[in-house]
Amino acid sequence: MIQHHGLEWYGEGATFAEVCNDYTKVEYKCNGIGVLYDYALFLGIDLIFMDFNCTDTFREPIPNKNIIEIRHYQKGRVEFELRNNKVFHIKEGELCINALANIPAAYSFPFGYGVGLSCVIDKDSVDAETQQIFSYYNIDVLNLGRELELEKKWFLCRTPQRLLHIFDELYAAKGIEGRNYFRIKLLELFYHIKQLRIEDQYEATYYAKEQIEIIKRIRQQLIENLDKKISIEELLRKEPMSKVTFQAIFKQIYGDTPYAHIKKYKMNLAAVYLQETDQSITQIAGELGYSNISKFARAFQEVFGMLPKDYRKAKK
Repeated sequence: MIQHHGLEWYGEGATFAEVCNDYTKVEYKCNGIGVLYDYALFLGIDLIFMDFNCTDTFREPIPNKNIIEIRHYQKGRVEFELRNNKVFHIKEGELCINALANIPAAYSFPFGYGVGLSCVIDKDSVDAETQQIFSYYNIDVLNLGRELELEKKWFLCRTPQRLLHIFDELYAAKGIEGRNYFRIKLLELFYHIKQLRIEDQYEATYYAKEQIEIIKRIRQQLIENLDKKISIEELLRKEPMSKVTFQAIFKQIYGDTPYAHIKKYKMNLAAVYLQETDQSITQIAGELGYSNISKFARAFQEVFGMLPKDYRKAKK
């Protein structure tokens, strides 16, 4: 019989929001939205959908779980802090597999949101019946990914073409299909995971936690002063980091150069103001550091494909 996990399995701040026949909905106390949909598909094997819209850092509740975990993110980017104070990031569309030796200490979302899924195999809980079911298809569920050297490091790759439709179908079926559907899809997923080889991966880039904190600190200063012209060089004078290193790590975290990222941040904020306030376009431009209205309009059009005045008409 498949059993639901207790709250301690989900970590600090978790509460049960809904317990259904097919899944358990878990919500986290955070500064936004943090929701899991946990489908317990076999004894010891869970498929968990994650929907986060917050900037909180979440701690791994049970650090010594003997697990194999397959992660995929449909939207956003996730930051993992390992127990050696190293940090790395998983981007949209990447596939990651890890095991006991590399369970993260904490995770957070640099963009403030993340939508993904995680398949967790708790090797100490998988029973003989479950092992036998998968063995019919020549899948050793307790040693899935054995060829990927998971005892040494995370396996990270761009999601292979043959797996894309599986993840698309899983996301589309959340809250619609029942447990049996997801069991079939999981079997298909494991079949393809079994075909992966160490040569398919690319090296994850790790940074020291202290370096990540510098990047976030400077980004926050830039965001808090959108109406001012503050140079990165000026902010870096107080930090033990070169501009070249700053730009490289910034792009790894946020996927853009600092200039491009802040520009997009400003334009997204402008879009909110245009839609939700009656401020003039000149006022909005000024609040975001643009004294030249034409430059602001051009920057907005580059991001949204239309001028600010046309965007406001379309959204009002």
